[in-house]
Amino acid sequence: MNKNISYVFLKSLIFFIFIFLLVSFTYIKNLENIYTNEINNSIESELNLKISTAKNNFETLKKDLLYISEVYELNKDYSTIKKELSTLLALKKSYMEICFLRNDGTKLLEIKKKTTNEFATSKYLSIIKQLKKGDIYLSQIVLKKENKNITNPRIPFLNVITPLFDKDKPDGFLVINYPLTELFDIFSNSNFNLETLVINKDNYILNSKDEELNFGFIFNKNNTFDNIYKNMSIAISKSLNGSLGTLKTDDFHVNINEVNLTSWVNKNALIEPLKLKLVTIIDSNLIDKRVNTYLKTIVWLAFLYFLIAMIISIIFANYNTREKETRLRLKISDKMFENSHDGILITDRDNKVQRVNKSFTKITGYTEKEILNKTPKVLKSTGYHTRLFYKNIWDNLNEHLHWEGEITNIRKNGMPYTEELSISKIYTEENDFFYIASFVDITESKKNKKMIEDKLEENKTYLEIINDYLITLKVDINGKILDVSDAFCLICGYSKEELIGHNHDILRHPETPNEFYFSMWDTIYSGKKWEGEIKNIKKNGETYYVHTKISPMYNNLNTITGYALVAIDITDKKRIEKMSVTDELTQTYNRRYFNLTIEKEILRAKRDNKTIAFAILDVDFFKQYNDTYGHDKGDYALQSVALCLRETIFRANDFAFRLGGEEFGILTTDITATNFRKILERIRINIEDLNIEHSTSEASRNITVSIGGIVIDAKNSTSVKVYKLADKLLYKVKNAGRNQVLVQEV
Repeated sequence: MNKNISYVFLKSLIFFIFIFLLVSFTYIKNLENIYTNEINNSIESELNLKISTAKNNFETLKKDLLYISEVYELNKDYSTIKKELSTLLALKKSYMEICFLRNDGTKLLEIKKKTTNEFATSKYLSIIKQLKKGDIYLSQIVLKKENKNITNPRIPFLNVITPLFDKDKPDGFLVINYPLTELFDIFSNSNFNLETLVINKDNYILNSKDEELNFGFIFNKNNTFDNIYKNMSIAISKSLNGSLGTLKTDDFHVNINEVNLTSWVNKNALIEPLKLKLVTIIDSNLIDKRVNTYLKTIVWLAFLYFLIAMIISIIFANYNTREKETRLRLKISDKMFENSHDGILITDRDNKVQRVNKSFTKITGYTEKEILNKTPKVLKSTGYHTRLFYKNIWDNLNEHLHWEGEITNIRKNGMPYTEELSISKIYTEENDFFYIASFVDITESKKNKKMIEDKLEENKTYLEIINDYLITLKVDINGKILDVSDAFCLICGYSKEELIGHNHDILRHPETPNEFYFSMWDTIYSGKKWEGEIKNIKKNGETYYVHTKISPMYNNLNTITGYALVAIDITDKKRIEKMSVTDELTQTYNRRYFNLTIEKEILRAKRDNKTIAFAILDVDFFKQYNDTYGHDKGDYALQSVALCLRETIFRANDFAFRLGGEEFGILTTDITATNFRKILERIRINIEDLNIEHSTSEASRNITVSIGGIVIDAKNSTSVKVYKLADKLLYKVKNAGRNQVLVQEV
């Protein structure tokens, strides 16, 4: 390498490395501030979107109110109004009740669902009498009641009120009981997995992940935001002084916002506003994770930067060897040209021969000296091709710069021969061009082709047997079906016309998880064979199983063009296997399968660093039920409980077992104690809602269950330990009166 070039390159390299390190160091120092601002902006944008969505819902509510008031003013036929409102209430599933009040607050007409709340007219009458036409009043938030008891789950709602007029004369009031469940759900969901607390004017929490903290103004007077989040409340008060915005300290990172629900539906500023405060608690780990991810990226970029620098150094270091390598490549190319098995012919722009190789001479009989500066027309045969054939060749060369196909020419000795010819039009840097033609003598192969076709005809019967009795399928690299055997059509119920051209997903069973197919495609995409069992679905909806082998298909360039599948029907075998692990009475998994599954799930959870959750469910006073109603009724009750279990738990890694008698088990992984408790409580409620009479039960008039559940880190668990802990909690529930759920986290 030239010393001057080497010195300049070295100085430039050192300079760019210095700049890279300086910029990286400065940026890394400010990473936390950068990502803090980014997170704050993202969360504020998300919160603004939530507020906008909620506002749109209330604007729809406003339109419904004004529409109903117009219907009332235009039509005093109460039967017509009631029919119109019944339709609206059916369409608006979220509305609980619509009613009309006289001027004195008594009910004139009401449309309601199964349960309703008594509207306290005396509480709001003095306020709503002051409303003008078009005004809308929102009451304070209350909870839905049934038979004077607050419902479970709790449903908060508002009385939304607007005055009615008859020719500008006050004629009563319209009231809609509007639930806030959808509003709270909007603020509960987050792309960042953050918690947004909704707080009323008296500082009570209305909506949080912990349901026990909600509606303290009714259930627990101490459940104010200041009491529960005391340190955070003090920090917010000191730093923001009652204003809105974002606060970040060493201990807290929160966003404070406020919405006025009344302003969304009412322009009258004199009406008492219904304001809610939104406190979004931001996980500081979000910023740390972003910073760590970026630092890893910086490390990789630095590695790539220095790798590129080394490559450039090598290029400079070998600068003087390029000319030698070029000459060597030209020499190699010349050798390949001369020794190629294909005949090669090079002509200039006037189609005059400039060079041929040894194979050309061997195939045609002409030497280079005999063909030089002549056109390839000396090889042209007479009577084999039309003028249109040759015109097509030149049209393709001029338009596409390439043509290939079969052509028959004449050797020097006058004998015809067939060749597979490829011609390319090549441009030079000087905008000149020349033609390169390469060809292979296929005269003998054409003869052999006829022999092969005759042989294939002999094998036709054999192929028909394969088609009739062997389950086969071919797909392209995108999974589109190219061909299927008749045997495949017979097992799946589709015809060839219904399958070919469609994606193989048409056969996919909805219960098969995506991870199964991801793993299978990863294997065959890499060029390996895959073998295993697949659960598919027939055209009529029935399930069938096949033991399958899938192999890649290659073209002449050794590139994968698709995949071939050969399968064996194992549906009967799978049915027998299922019977061995299924409880005959309840059609849930049996105790034998539980013993196998819990060991597998614990091992998998340990490997993935996840939790194990297990609960034992026992039907309350089931012996008395059998004694009272008989074993047939008892069997029906167990079947109903099992069906309720299967319909309530539906995740891929959720399992339900009959452990014995009236005892069932629920097993899952990767779940928190709070969410597991919610699932078990839903099961308990759903079973009681089956309304299966149990007159001798001390817990309820209907069949009920007691449930004890445990959530434990898989690393600290064994199957025996998990079962004993859950069983212990079950007996605590029984001793506490039954028909309850108890979950503990270990």
